[in-house]
Amino acid sequence: MDAGGPSETQLSTNSTMKTIPPSIFMLLVAFVTNARAQSGFSVLEREHTDFRILYSAGATPALSLVARDADRGINLASNEVILVVRESSRLTLPPGTPFGDAGMPLSILPQSQNINLLYLGVSAEAIPTGVFDGALRVKLKRLDGPGYFMAWQATGPGQFNIRLNSRDGLTEADAFTPITGSHEHFNWGFSSTGVFSATFQVTGQRLGETTNLSSAETTFVFHVLPLPAPTNFLTWQRSHWPPGFNPPTTEPAADPDADGSANLLEYAAGTNPTNALEAVAAPALSFLHEPGGPFAAVTLDRYTPARDLRLTVEATSVLSHDWQPLEEVHSTEPIHDQLEQLTLRDPVPATNGIRRFYRLKTGLF
Repeated sequence: MDAGGPSETQLSTNSTMKTIPPSIFMLLVAFVTNARAQSGFSVLEREHTDFRILYSAGATPALSLVARDADRGINLASNEVILVVRESSRLTLPPGTPFGDAGMPLSILPQSQNINLLYLGVSAEAIPTGVFDGALRVKLKRLDGPGYFMAWQATGPGQFNIRLNSRDGLTEADAFTPITGSHEHFNWGFSSTGVFSATFQVTGQRLGETTNLSSAETTFVFHVLPLPAPTNFLTWQRSHWPPGFNPPTTEPAADPDADGSANLLEYAAGTNPTNALEAVAAPALSFLHEPGGPFAAVTLDRYTPARDLRLTVEATSVLSHDWQPLEEVHSTEPIHDQLEQLTLRDPVPATNGIRRFYRLKTGLF
């Protein structure tokens, strides 16, 4: 899968050629231009937010679950919001709790409001009275993440009412049972940093009926900071967008921040695909003065944690065909622990009037 497409950016090296007049070199960097502005989702990290149950008798399904940003008074669909668990939430567990071994870390969003952390609850306040027979049920159907996830209320010293606990596997007991008109807050614990996806389903039975109504299964994403370096494109996607967010925008060839670099190229360079100010550095062409040379060399940034990335620089003397990969690594220089600067050397000398062209190709294994 190439990120190359109908739009190409060309960089002339004529100014460098003053030292090598017989030759003309050009660097071709191919990537798709697909300007879709990044919009349509919110990142909540300090707001009063609730998983709010909605009911609409004429809708299919009639029940749904959204994230209610109480500070702004708006409802957000699951693909419109990322819920952030900040680093300051991370604690060390004391002995004698049901949340993990003593000394282990646990990131906790507390049931009592802390203005520096997300204040997350469960709300059935929007459900009209006289519709449902008894309490509703919000079941945790699936959890995808690097650790376990729990939700509970502290009911007294050393006393806990645990509602969700993926530590021992998910059962029918892993559910909230909010009463119509109620609004409760919980402690939310995460055993590891990283991206967690929690999938919920709401059920309830209307008065006079014998079968349950069910919402669609609804997945919300939590970013428990600091996020570790993504090692594949799928994890990289989840570190930038909510699950199910506008799939064309998140695909390898899209360019949501309209900076001229497709998502796959942003992944390859370790840049942020939703921030046009954090642009991909264009590959640079230089010349190595070595015996038998000089030789052209292409230097580019490479995101080192990626295990599924194919990053290739190709060269040719005939623009229309016969592209060959540059396989000789001249040098690698670390920029930081997730990025290196890679320089590849062209084996063809930059002499004798030979024209050479270069292109960068990105793909996934």
